[in-house]
Amino acid sequence: MASHHHEAYVLKPGMTPWEVVLAYFIIAAIVAAIIVKKSNKKMTTIDLVYAGIGGAVVAVADHVIGDLIYLPSPIYPIVNPPVWLRIVAFFVTVGLVRKVGSGMFTMGIFDLAGDLIHFGFGGEPLWLIEDVLTYGLMADIAIFLTQGKLFGIGASKYSAVLAVVEGAILGFFFSFVHPFFTYGFFAPFIFGFAPNAQRVLYLFITYVPGDIIIGAISALFASRVARIIQY
Repeated sequence: MASHHHEAYVLKPGMTPWEVVLAYFIIAAIVAAIIVKKSNKKMTTIDLVYAGIGGAVVAVADHVIGDLIYLPSPIYPIVNPPVWLRIVAFFVTVGLVRKVGSGMFTMGIFDLAGDLIHFGFGGEPLWLIEDVLTYGLMADIAIFLTQGKLFGIGASKYSAVLAVVEGAILGFFFSFVHPFFTYGFFAPFIFGFAPNAQRVLYLFITYVPGDIIIGAISALFASRVARIIQY
């Protein structure tokens, strides 16, 4: 009886199909394992410290500072302070470490810190899995593909162009997560509401331009911070 109820629930109109979500996270977990194993530079204790502190800062930037900035509709979510501040703080953190695993570790700390200061632990470990294997993994894939020269840091030329392009690309992929995974599946699955399909599309359309622009700006900022700190 419970299985029939569960099947009907996850197939409600407006929700991202559970088959798509399951397939994504299985593939994401495999990709994460592969790139961590194949990466040449492993995270050190100091890397974990940087990423841990950064993850906590990301949580404060998003859930404390960002949530204090009230913007009425329709300005929000076109202008989205919590998400934008999260991207800035996250890019600075991974820009400092630039080793595969730093993205996932940072977002793991972000999730747990967010539970402590804002949400509580309801819905875990689903929120943890989502944050680690979406935002975190996307950043780690970028680190892996750039061979640790994320946002043009360490590149001999065109570093600013690389930062803008990589930041914009990451911002674009980030914009899929909340509409289709958070609002479109995990929140309804955990809290028991049927998402509106038009709302999912609206969130995606409004997230894309802002995340791309902030992604590019944040990558440039992260590049500058990394050069100043020279870590």
